[in-house]
Amino acid sequence: MEANGSSKKIDDVGETERDAATRNQFAAEKHAVIYKKHRPKADPKAIERILNFAKEKKSTRFTLAVDIACGSGQGTEDLAQHFEKVIGIDISSAQINEANRTNKATNVEYKVGDAENIPVKDNSVDLVTCSQAVHWFDFDTFLREVDRILTPNGVLAVYSRGDYVLLHDDQHVEKELTTIYKECTWKTLKNYWNDPVHATRQKGYVDLNIPYPDFNRTRIQSKMDMTLTELTGFISSFTAYQRFRKENPDEDIFTPLYARFLRALKVNTEPDKTVVTAGCPLYLLMGRKPDEEEIKRFHFVWEEN
Repeated sequence: MEANGSSKKIDDVGETERDAATRNQFAAEKHAVIYKKHRPKADPKAIERILNFAKEKKSTRFTLAVDIACGSGQGTEDLAQHFEKVIGIDISSAQINEANRTNKATNVEYKVGDAENIPVKDNSVDLVTCSQAVHWFDFDTFLREVDRILTPNGVLAVYSRGDYVLLHDDQHVEKELTTIYKECTWKTLKNYWNDPVHATRQKGYVDLNIPYPDFNRTRIQSKMDMTLTELTGFISSFTAYQRFRKENPDEDIFTPLYARFLRALKVNTEPDKTVVTAGCPLYLLMGRKPDEEEIKRFHFVWEEN
């Protein structure tokens, strides 16, 4: 397998350029609070698919799940009821501090760690999940680390939401709402996205594969209701918006955005009382580590570079 990105060393600790860039995207404590408040939780349909896939070859109770790049815990605690222990790992100490501050699950632990050097023992994990983040990694290095920590028949599940549309019964209104949203996220913030990384996610990880014989790629249609205030809160959690704000601290893009949305909806309610429905595709990749019998049957070999 060939690596999908550079991992050039930049200091004696072993941090890479990729590590530093990723950590710096989410380092601010204020951003961690925004992230926790406004990022949507994991889609229940995705969690159900993942657990059903993991149960296919697991007859006993799950012991350990690890949620990589857990952020402030949006999807981590959803696993708690299904496992004896869940560990959420993120490269950002600010995100981990926020996750610990709000953690209500007694069997969930959060720790700072690197997706390419996961601080977990070999052959100890039943499920590794990663939501909205694998596009930041050296994917091949990440896969080898996951393979190291998974038990035989353990599962890796990687998932990410695609771009949003704002749904409405009236197609003309739906088109106008979605246009307004995309003009904000793609035009106003255009110069603040990390284009190669963002493109990988937006394409639905079509260029990524989990190299296990038992591999599944699926798409789920996800949707959620939110107020306009919650929608702009979600936008404010984007790394692109945080970069924009750093360069334009006095520019308010949300007040005129509210006005445009309200005109399109033909209502005069307050933004925090005005509900819209956001829909998007959710791309899910799942792979199961083979056991010894499957390795013999499929002649599975983890190819070295």
